Amino acid sequence: MKQLLLLSVLIFIGCKSEPESVENISENQEKSYTIKAEDIEKLEYTDYILSPESAEAILDWQNYQELQTQIELLKSGNLSFFRVEKEIMQTFITELNTQQPPIVVTPAIRSRMTVLETTLLRLQDLSNLDNIKKKVLLEAIKELLLADVNLKLQMNKKFEKEAQQIQIPVRTE
Repeated sequence: MKQLLLLSVLIFIGCKSEPESVENISENQEKSYTIKAEDIEKLEYTDYILSPESAEAILDWQNYQELQTQIELLKSGNLSFFRVEKEIMQTFITELNTQQPPIVVTPAIRSRMTVLETTLLRLQDLSNLDNIKKKVLLEAIKELLLADVNLKLQMNKKFEKEAQQIQIPVRTE
């Protein structure tokens, strides 16, 4: 009789407790993988804008303008541009290079473009993975933002240097 009473108490206690919600676990996992604007704002880097001369020189460079729009969306946590097929990203990068205005084609800018392309492809690869850790994805985002900033800085330096009119002093003997 005691065994029956003990068994019924165990069943009652077992039935009364609710199973752990699977929804809570998935919400926690989603929070740990979701990139938000606050996460990107915490990244430490110096942001530059284009000088008026640089902005005017690349005004007709449509793919660069599109890239800047997508980078602004990225800063708000929107990774949709980077979650595309590799061929689509390759096509975008190819067009970005072929439409580059001749005035901004220098070895220094060309090397910054190569770094930007590499970081674009890396972020695209990582953002398409389902099990990527948030920290790794944030590092890739920071690398892309730094590559973009370095490209802007190099374009600004090019036009700043061209604007300088340095005269060589004339020696009189």
